[in-house]
Amino acid sequence: MVGLGTIIEGKNAVLSVIQSGRATSIGYLDNGQLSEDIENIINLAITNKIELKGYPSKEEWPYHPRHSIVAVCKAKKTFKEKDLDSLQKTKFIVCDHIQDTNNIGAIARSAAAFNFEVIAIPIKRSVKITERTFSIASGGLEKVDIVFYNSIFSLIKKLKSMDVWTIGLDMNGKEEVKNVDFQSHNLALFVGSEENGLSEEVQKKLDLIVRINMDNEMESLNVSVSAAIAMHQLFIKK
Repeated sequence: MVGLGTIIEGKNAVLSVIQSGRATSIGYLDNGQLSEDIENIINLAITNKIELKGYPSKEEWPYHPRHSIVAVCKAKKTFKEKDLDSLQKTKFIVCDHIQDTNNIGAIARSAAAFNFEVIAIPIKRSVKITERTFSIASGGLEKVDIVFYNSIFSLIKKLKSMDVWTIGLDMNGKEEVKNVDFQSHNLALFVGSEENGLSEEVQKKLDLIVRINMDNEMESLNVSVSAAIAMHQLFIKK
C-alpha cells in the first residue's frame, strides 16, 4: 500500500489529482498538436505552480503508451477499518474479493458519481489498486476514501456499531433495490466477487439482500455494472 496512486494516467484522472493537490509534476507528450483538454490541464498546472515536462516523441515517452499525459503525485492516503469512526462518512461501497482492476476502477468512478464516500477493499484475496485502476476510475478515486479491511465479518460488525445499514447485492435477493425505502439512513452496499458473488455466510450477516430486476434471459450482470445501478438507485432514494 506504500506509494498508492503515485503515477496517475489519463486526462480526467490527472485533472482530478491537480484539483486534489496531490500532483507534484506533470509529464505530457508534446507533439506540437496538443488538444484543448491537454492545454487546459497544462494551464491549470501552471496556475498551481506544478512542474511540467514535455516529451517531444513517443520514443522518449517513459510512461504507458495508452496515455499522453501523466501526473507524478504524493501517495494517496488510505485508511484501515479502525479509522472508520473518525472518517464520519455515511455511504460506503464494500467490495468482497473482486479480482479485476477494471471493475474496481469502474466501481470507484460510480461511487464518486453517486456520492458514495468510501470504497472498502480487502487486504488479501483481492486485486491490487494500480495505475490502471486510477485511470479506469477517471478521477473517481480522488473523490472517495479508500479503506482496506482484514475481515469482512469484522467490517460488518464495525459498520453496524456505527449505525450503518448493511445491504448486500445478489441476483436472488428478496427485495428489488428500487423498491426499498432507504430514507436518510447511513448505508453500506456490499458487492461480491465476479465468479461467486457474496457468499451465503456473508449474506446472513447483512441487514438486507437486494436484487436488480432484469430480463430473465440474462443470467447476470457484470459486478461493476450491477454496483453502478444499485448505487444510482440508492442515490436517488436519499
